Amino acid sequence: MKKIEILLIAFLISGCTITIGPKKKYPSKKRNYTYHIVRKGENLFRISKYYYDGKTVEEIKRGIERIRKANKMKDYNIKVGQKLLIPYTSKHQPPYPLLPPASDEKVNDKKIPVKKEPIIKDFIWPADGKIICDFGELGNKGIDLLVKPGSEVYAVMDGEVVCVAFTQKYGETLIIKHKNNIFTVYAHDININVKEGEKVKKGQIVGKIKMGRKKRYLHFEIRESGEPVDPFYYLPKKEK
Repeated sequence: MKKIEILLIAFLISGCTITIGPKKKYPSKKRNYTYHIVRKGENLFRISKYYYDGKTVEEIKRGIERIRKANKMKDYNIKVGQKLLIPYTSKHQPPYPLLPPASDEKVNDKKIPVKKEPIIKDFIWPADGKIICDFGELGNKGIDLLVKPGSEVYAVMDGEVVCVAFTQKYGETLIIKHKNNIFTVYAHDININVKEGEKVKKGQIVGKIKMGRKKRYLHFEIRESGEPVDPFYYLPKKEK
């Protein structure tokens, strides 16, 4: 619209006349990209979710790859103040930071929740990787880690293997039962090397991440009596 107005003004200034005739239809040239300045607390997962309206983790992952390739990024790390090119979108950067719902605070709520102490404090991480989807995002019942193909997956605590199966939602799935009715779930791009009924020790290799692709993902959950809880409640501190 601005371009049309500028052209009309140019015609008027130059004294040119405009002949009115049949209107020609020209395809509109809408800009299909924008720029995003990274704010504190943002990551590629949340940025991709906003600009591409991702409804599933897989859709958001595809958006992450678009952004990474457009900016020639070697990894998935971003810094506050970094300017990102966001291709294939008509959206503009919102005035607020793109933070997870869990970060929203209720200012008027006078009740301060008291965080209970975890029953087990000495869990270890199931694999070495970067978190790309937090607990609670898009209904995620655990966390998703970006891991290296061929890397090892560990039992986070002593326990017994109660399930080794292929599920439609997660693919290859391993479930280990620990004391105090706590369960851990390991799934997605994993080759499992333990069997049901097998006792495992903390730190024992229970599987390896599949090969064949440059990027692989591990889905991990912790459940108390069947109910999913935030893994960060049990796992050692690590930057999200």
